[in-house]
Amino acid sequence: MSKIKVMHCLGQLNTGGAETLVMNIFRHIERDKFEFDFLLFNDDKGFYDEEAKSLGANLHYTSSMGHTNIFKYIRSIIKILKDQNIDIVHSHMDWQGGLIVYAAYRAGVKKRIVHSHANQGMFKTSLLHRLLITINKYLIKRYATDCIACSQEAGESLFRQPFEVLINGIDIERFLNPNQEIINQLKQELNIQDTDIILGNVGSLSENKNQRFLIQILSKLDKKYKLVLVGDGSMKYELKQFSKELNVMDRVIFAGVRKEIPEIMQLFNIFLFPSKKEGLGIVAIEAQVSGIPCIVSESIPEQVDIGQGLIKRKPLIINEWLESIINIDKNKTNINKQKITDSQFNIKKSCEKLLKIYKGDKNE
Repeated sequence: MSKIKVMHCLGQLNTGGAETLVMNIFRHIERDKFEFDFLLFNDDKGFYDEEAKSLGANLHYTSSMGHTNIFKYIRSIIKILKDQNIDIVHSHMDWQGGLIVYAAYRAGVKKRIVHSHANQGMFKTSLLHRLLITINKYLIKRYATDCIACSQEAGESLFRQPFEVLINGIDIERFLNPNQEIINQLKQELNIQDTDIILGNVGSLSENKNQRFLIQILSKLDKKYKLVLVGDGSMKYELKQFSKELNVMDRVIFAGVRKEIPEIMQLFNIFLFPSKKEGLGIVAIEAQVSGIPCIVSESIPEQVDIGQGLIKRKPLIINEWLESIINIDKNKTNINKQKITDSQFNIKKSCEKLLKIYKGDKNE
């Protein structure tokens, strides 16, 4: 029996929520039955490139919509899908999925999936973007056979038709059983002392992730508090300059992009997630499974709460966050491991649900 060939469409294989979900699924899927390839719209080396190749994936590259005209963009996608004889196209490109499933339809692909990983409001930066999103919503309704979203909010922001919510599951066992030796190495590397209170954030250093808000908060806390920012991005230089302006540069640790997220989480006393918009927020799930109390912005979907009493939702008002940080119980919580293992947050459950979608009736 031949394998089912799935083409995942992403901008790049970096460390965002969509990429992390796909790689978690790739690690757990039955690779004797499914073949995963990737169509990437940026040929810069991605964080997960080598791992994807080691798991058997082929990586295909083409120009992004912003670097070519729309006709060449569509023709390029059609050619790659035809050449690779793809059974399923799974777009993780949010609103841009409309053009992708249209191209997949033209290439004769029977199963065409659009996956909403974000609240699409974060992309409406100009009149042109709003127009493009409207066009793509029409194309999705016309040409997608299946629609998936990481949360109810993410789905409602993109789809004009029914969709299924697929929670971004994680490798529960890795977060329940972190490597103590790596934790100790990280403490030494990042110069974290037992007397420090560590505020943690994981995500791209960007306007939407709102780390500037956290630096402002840190400047109003005493010196036993430190802020660890895990990730990289376009605002790294600006955030460093802002830290210097507020005289907290010695207490902000720019840890960069990391593979050891289960161990990094164990360094945090509190996980802070002040994003302006999120589709779900997989890192907040990882923090909770690690037993870390979390303070999140009100824009984070309620579905991110794993039900262990670890989430506090707050408006983006500095004094309210300060009060919560000072008063929150900073001890790690012993979560109900069996309940979490059996829950929808387990990547094994995500795989099961996605495979049902993959194996469902193929529409024309």
